[in-house]
Amino acid sequence: MIHNEPPRIGYIVKMYPRLSETFILNEILQHERNGANITIFSYKKPNEGQFHPQVSQVRAKVFYLEDLDPRKWPTWLGKIWKGIDLYQVNFLRLLGEALSRQDNDRIELLMASAWVAAQARQLGITHLHAHFASLPSTIAYLTHEITGIPFSFTAHAKDIFVYDMEEHYLREKLRAAKFVVTVTRFNHRYLQERAPEIDPHKIRVIYNGVDLEKFKPNVAETRERELILSVGRLVPKKGFVYLLEACAILKRSGVNFQCVIIGDGPDAEMLRQKHAELGLNGSVVFAGPKRQDEVLSLMQKSSILCLPCTIAEDGNQDALPTVLLEALATGLPNISTTVSGIPEIIDSEDDGILVGPNDAEALGKALERLLQSENLRTQFAERGRRKATEKFDLRKNAGRLLQLFQEDESSVLNRVGEAPQEIR
Repeated sequence: MIHNEPPRIGYIVKMYPRLSETFILNEILQHERNGANITIFSYKKPNEGQFHPQVSQVRAKVFYLEDLDPRKWPTWLGKIWKGIDLYQVNFLRLLGEALSRQDNDRIELLMASAWVAAQARQLGITHLHAHFASLPSTIAYLTHEITGIPFSFTAHAKDIFVYDMEEHYLREKLRAAKFVVTVTRFNHRYLQERAPEIDPHKIRVIYNGVDLEKFKPNVAETRERELILSVGRLVPKKGFVYLLEACAILKRSGVNFQCVIIGDGPDAEMLRQKHAELGLNGSVVFAGPKRQDEVLSLMQKSSILCLPCTIAEDGNQDALPTVLLEALATGLPNISTTVSGIPEIIDSEDDGILVGPNDAEALGKALERLLQSENLRTQFAERGRRKATEKFDLRKNAGRLLQLFQEDESSVLNRVGEAPQEIR
């Protein structure tokens, strides 16, 4: 059964807003368009110095848990004590268990969760949803344990690929959640293998979506035939070092091109050194972080989007890179790799090209081939836009998530014989 009253959803995230997490921003905006009342609980305050313009469109109130000094918890916990009077037995039981185990991290998170519980009660929140299977979902889980408010979370990439099942209480959270969302079928299989005791129907596959009204080809913009675009945080799993090596191969072969890399991150200095060693001055430009509107503008004038994802030494890997979805929607042909859920975005040789990870030579050949074939770029662009419309429409995918928020517990879990859900 789905309730008629607009849902009041508490979104729990690590940092809001964040340039690299447009999928969270877009999802919240779409929920608000669909009539949901959203409250955001952010563990940390933003520290990047710039924001996407659409942040100003979000109506949700934002609470920052960073303001709760754990050293002064008696002060602020005392202020909210009456607000959790219905839940004090649960809270004191959980606190006693954490104290007996001398689990200081859990004690601190319980204090923050009690504060969230008081706000949730005051605001009439009916469901808690967290992004990432790490710290944010732990707060959602502990708030649920205190209050009984149902919770769910979306598992993405690092939060499941790097940490084991006991870190961040992942096994506990999988059992306790009303449902769990993950963004690829690859992730669904991965979680099933690691937690075979969890009902596979409890884990729902819902792809991140793209605003197709915003991300679309610009018929008034002439694409620059030799312009290659790449977008992402400068971290090992994005594989930018292989893009630089592929660009060096193109340059040695006399292929005309210009490559722009958007993003910032801990690998910035190493990549700039590699850039200099390979003699790529004038051919490859590091443009730094950009707002979404600036990225869109470059997508609409570029000819290729290249993201050579790989698996980092710690096991971190991308699941469903948003930039590849945005490229499909804007009619920008993609070149990427066969890592994780990327083959669920790109059908190689149909709407883009996939090569194996860590293979600069194969990447260079794919780039040269697409640079030199306007017909192939046109075919990929048309098919890619069609796929974005069918598979990655934000309105459809966020709508399915909102529906799950509103369904009764029994409706979500009692799906005997039903395959794990995927939005198409």
